[in-house]
Amino acid sequence: MNGNPVFSFRGLVLAALALMLATDALGGPIRYGLQALGLVGISYAPFLAVAALVAAYALTALGSLRRDAVALAISALPAVWLSYALLLGQPPAQVAFGLYTWMPVFLGMVVVATGATGGALRLVALVWGVAVAGVLANLAYRFPWVGGSYEIFGVQAEFAREWQAFGVDRLPGFSRASFTAANQIAIGGALLLAGSMPPARKVVVWLVSVVAIGLTTSKAPLAVMFAAPLCLLLHDRLPGRSRFRFSQSVIGCLLAVAIGLPVAARLGLRFGEGGNLAFLSLGSVVARMEEMWPRAYALLDPVWPRLLLGVGFGGIGAGQAYFDPARFSPGDNLFVFLVATFGVGALVFVAAFWRGNATLFEAAPPRHRLFFLLAMLVLILGTMANVVESALSGFLLGLIAGKALDPRAAAGESVLSPSLRRPGGPALVAPVRI
Repeated sequence: MNGNPVFSFRGLVLAALALMLATDALGGPIRYGLQALGLVGISYAPFLAVAALVAAYALTALGSLRRDAVALAISALPAVWLSYALLLGQPPAQVAFGLYTWMPVFLGMVVVATGATGGALRLVALVWGVAVAGVLANLAYRFPWVGGSYEIFGVQAEFAREWQAFGVDRLPGFSRASFTAANQIAIGGALLLAGSMPPARKVVVWLVSVVAIGLTTSKAPLAVMFAAPLCLLLHDRLPGRSRFRFSQSVIGCLLAVAIGLPVAARLGLRFGEGGNLAFLSLGSVVARMEEMWPRAYALLDPVWPRLLLGVGFGGIGAGQAYFDPARFSPGDNLFVFLVATFGVGALVFVAAFWRGNATLFEAAPPRHRLFFLLAMLVLILGTMANVVESALSGFLLGLIAGKALDPRAAAGESVLSPSLRRPGGPALVAPVRI
């Protein structure tokens, strides 16, 4: 593999991803069954295995004395913001749990660096079938784990969340929450629709996806199923370099919405209360603008040093829910979550959606199309969710970050254009087939 030892991680990375996805797609019954055996702690093993693999990759890459931007980034982020969070006085367990929730993002970065993107996304697409089956079965049968809870390390956690939207049950299927199942269906469905299956089968996949997401009452994933396939269809109909300009424009517009809404809320803009059609309404947007995002902004007080550096790992999100519930904020927007975590450092993630796109378009147009789709998925979901703490969408964010850090590996070609080669050297990545 071009003499680079990190390529030996490819099989392990895909195995770890498969384990993580299985645990995410079947989170409810797995925890319910393990609790009955008194072994619920085992359900956290896949993420710990991912953490060990990510750490081993970073150490191997840095120890080989090769320039590896992914390994450097994975090492630098915890080194700075984990230490910083401890200096702010956050409990070590809260900080460690906050870092733990970032493992899907780091795994996505490693997947790109090891040339495993194609195989990884095939695994992601398989989750679609599991999630759809779970939601449809949940429509006819109330699973025993829905609404139940368990205790681990003195903290209460749910097997699967039970709740409603305007009197309509939000069905989680086999996952731990309805929005988790919806994300799995939207992401897997969008990847299937981007493939080469016959048009009639694509129509079936789209209809089934829309119905199943509707049963979860999640709105952002529903928007994914309308916006992403349409934008990809328009992209494919354009000639030559117009495709690149179109994709960049779409990403720019989605960034403007995902960042602009919480900024508008910070400036005092509010939407008026409106009616609803079943579970469809602007109520969730209003709730975020009036309560959730301001609560996240409050975490950045005092301004120095928090506006510059954020609150570090565990300072917002699930870590707070378990260890600092009085100040808990889920973020519920990708960039609110990133700013609260990293402060000004969040700008690096904004840049990740842009960097490497021109390189991919010139060297490997199919990969450019693929990462354009991934960017759309993350940005649409990230408008109303923090993305990072959802295993599947967090993994996609990691792929995008990996693409920005290492466009050569993201191109996934054995023969690259001269601009992608080290001067006088061989191609820098091994072949990857989709």
